[in-house]
Amino acid sequence: SFLANHAFEAPQSLVRIIAAHYSSQLTKQIFAILGSLAILNGPADFLTNVGTGVRDFFYEPINGIIHGPAQFVEGLETGTQSLARG
Repeated sequence: SFLANHAFEAPQSLVRIIAAHYSSQLTKQIFAILGSLAILNGPADFLTNVGTGVRDFFYEPINGIIHGPAQFVEGLETGTQSLARG
């Protein structure tokens, strides 16, 4: 809600105050909408998925190269897919 403490201000001052109020309300609403997107499923889940993807991107190829060239390629594929999903 908007509450004007000094209703008898100059018109330019009132316009500035009202514009600042609605601008801050718009910003709050945008963040509320972005925070509720189903795509993210919560910030903690999003960060966990990205972290797992980055870990797999490096771990899987390294684990594969220990066993041979074919397993390295498989590890590279698996790690890249995990990173893309994250």
